[in-house]
Amino acid sequence: MGKNTKNTAGSIKVSENVIVKIAKTAALEIDGVSFIQAESDDAISKLKRSIPVRAKTFGETAAIKLEIFIDEGVNAVKAAENVQKSVKSAVQNMTGFTVTKVDVKIAGVSFKEEENGAEVKNG
Repeated sequence: MGKNTKNTAGSIKVSENVIVKIAKTAALEIDGVSFIQAESDDAISKLKRSIPVRAKTFGETAAIKLEIFIDEGVNAVKAAENVQKSVKSAVQNMTGFTVTKVDVKIAGVSFKEEENGAEVKNG
C-alpha cells in the first residue's frame, strides 16, 4: 500500500517501507535517541527487534509509530517531542504525504557500560 500519483510521464508510488526508512533516519538524527538492538541470535527475534518503526498509509496521509531508546541522562519527553517533529517534517517533505500522527514509545534507557569495548543497551 502506498501513495499513487499519476502524471504525464506515468505513475509514482511511495511504499510504506520508504516512509519507515525516512522516519528511522530522521529519528536517529535526534541527539540522545537510539533504536532497540537485537539481543538474541534468533533470526525472527532480530527481525522483530530491528524494525521498531511502522507506518500505515491511508490515501495521501500516513500514521507512524516508533519505539526508541533514550540515552542515559537525556530528557526523554523532550527527545520524544523532537523525534515527532523531525519525523513528521522529513516524511512530509520527502514524500508529499500528510503525516497525521507520529506515536513515539520510549522502550527503555540506553546505559553506557563498557564491556569489552562495546556499549551495552539495557531496557
